[in-house]
Amino acid sequence: MPILQDSLFQKIDSFHQKAENLIETEQFSDAVKEYQKAWNTLPEPKQLWDAALWIKVGQAECFLALEEYDSAKQKLLDAILCGGAVSNPLVHLLLGISFFETNEKDNAREELQIAYDLDGESIFQEGDEKYKRFLLSHFD
Repeated sequence: MPILQDSLFQKIDSFHQKAENLIETEQFSDAVKEYQKAWNTLPEPKQLWDAALWIKVGQAECFLALEEYDSAKQKLLDAILCGGAVSNPLVHLLLGISFFETNEKDNAREELQIAYDLDGESIFQEGDEKYKRFLLSHFD
């Protein structure tokens, strides 16, 4: 994967840090805007850069916190095109949650299963238990 120029990385990281600070105070809409500034700063093709994945995941996490599940799902579908996303259990977990909340249960089960296969039960430790129960109910 290519390496960003130091000055460009610093600019993107600055937006990322602002977004993280906003998340700490639950200002999720403003955090999404900071992540978008970081995304807009990435050179084309954007998906090739390491930062692309964490920018899209950051936006998706904010949208999930805002219960804007369709927006979260779109950011995660964008994220899945970024390097490293396919093998990232968090991406699949969040995408599974987004599908679950938009009533796309088959897609939700598939994504949650991938997350589980990649990371085991620990992937569900910090979230709502309903997603774990939903996945495991498939095996009952």
